[in-house]
Amino acid sequence: MEDNKIGFCFDLDGTLINSTEIGNKIEREIFSTFNIDIDEQTEKEIDELTYEIMHGENEKNLGRKLMWAIFKKLGLNFFQRLRALYISAKIFKEENKKVQLYNNVRDTLEFLEKNNCDYAITTTSSEGEVESRLSKFPEVYKKFDGKIITRSDVQNLKPHPESINKASKIMNIPLKRFVMVGDLHSDILMGKHVDAITIAVLTGIFSKDQFLEYEPDFIIESVANIPHIFDEILEKINSKNYK
Repeated sequence: MEDNKIGFCFDLDGTLINSTEIGNKIEREIFSTFNIDIDEQTEKEIDELTYEIMHGENEKNLGRKLMWAIFKKLGLNFFQRLRALYISAKIFKEENKKVQLYNNVRDTLEFLEKNNCDYAITTTSSEGEVESRLSKFPEVYKKFDGKIITRSDVQNLKPHPESINKASKIMNIPLKRFVMVGDLHSDILMGKHVDAITIAVLTGIFSKDQFLEYEPDFIIESVANIPHIFDEILEKINSKNYK
């Protein structure tokens, strides 16, 4: 094991790339097409349903299963759900082409390389989804070559620590020197499962107030801020390892 290196484990969607807007656009189109207006309770139930499906045991066609369950919860009949799936797939295909890296992702990765760090991606996206999004940025995609753990590679999804454990083995860096960076509470919980340093970023769908409940070590605007808090990250890692 590399005892001196630090391993950074990044989520993908909402952390390194701005793909979370795809879901927002699908939601707006479905609600408009079927004249849907939901109350706060239904919205909460959909959030819970999403978490249950996307962060449980892995299985094939997970995204389609989630959409079908949500459309059913929204009260759509069988044929409406089929139409909603078609609309969603069309939007996903179109919007996927527009996905971009967040500002300064490249600079942050270069900074980490210069400061004796390695990095990996752990994501609930499939291998095909990751390739379709990241291959547009070949220089970044190449940096993560062999270090991307997708839902195609694990049995258990976040917050289960299977994917971060795989990242540790791939990079040959002990988990006691790991930093988990993500835009959802499942990222923070996974990091805490293995006693890693946890960093919440606000580029996804979670707000600062929502993150506070899960007590990440840091809450920052985006991965661009990592170099600014790097010394504090080192202090936390070193103080934890010398206890």
